[in-house]
Amino acid sequence: MLAAARTARVAPRIATRSVASVSPWGEDHWRHDKLAFVQWAKNAMDDTKERREFYGFLSLAFGDVDTDKDGFITPKQFDRFLEKVAAVPRRYGLAPLSNTNYEERLAVHTAMFNAIDTAGGPARGKLALDQVVAWSFEHVAGKISQVPEHDVGLYHPENYTEETYLAFVEKAVNNPGSYEHASFYNFILNCFVEADTESKGRITYDQFQKLLTRAAVVPRTFGLAPDTVDEETRKAMFASMELSRGGKKLGFVTHRVFWEWTVKHVAKKIELQKAGKGWRENH
Repeated sequence: MLAAARTARVAPRIATRSVASVSPWGEDHWRHDKLAFVQWAKNAMDDTKERREFYGFLSLAFGDVDTDKDGFITPKQFDRFLEKVAAVPRRYGLAPLSNTNYEERLAVHTAMFNAIDTAGGPARGKLALDQVVAWSFEHVAGKISQVPEHDVGLYHPENYTEETYLAFVEKAVNNPGSYEHASFYNFILNCFVEADTESKGRITYDQFQKLLTRAAVVPRTFGLAPDTVDEETRKAMFASMELSRGGKKLGFVTHRVFWEWTVKHVAKKIELQKAGKGWRENH
């Protein structure tokens, strides 16, 4: 009787799309695309779905730092809240790099905390969600209005000129800590992640081919790099970056090494371009 009452086991559905073909970014493009983030943040200042998303983002960050779960945060917890929330705009160079020591940073953030705490009455030494949310919306509204109208979003070469691009990337590779440097770093990281179809944080030679092709889209748009691929040159590039242990090549390149190579490579290309010796001028 029991055996007869059992239902037939349903075979699992077989996915029709390779996992490697799925975007690592999902649908929230503001998490990886600078221009999408800027537009998302601008929309969040109005009564839109983005405002609800931003509110959700802020509230979850508040809940994460409220470690004793009493509905309030202290100055030290507010410091951690600001670091969590600033991580996204900092990703694109839209917030200052966190390069001060903890004591100095905490002193600055405590002064901000005290200003919010006393804005509506006597100080309590703690902030509630509504206070933090109101301040965050006002703060972001002021910051987002400072973003240049024709800012370089490397995912969108159709939005800027060759001259603007060259000026931007020259600053990016020659001024560590600058807005341009942070923005360029994020773009190269994104290219690396998109090429890393095995999601391992390292890329093989085949993936390296995809990575170089993706990163070359912008200079190729302006005719600053060849449309064709020199296989031997790419093999030599990969070999120069390939990780090894005990003198044995491991068959992959890491993000850190590729980023360091990219900065030097682009700096050299910019130098040649300014000297009239760029690829386009000599082909």
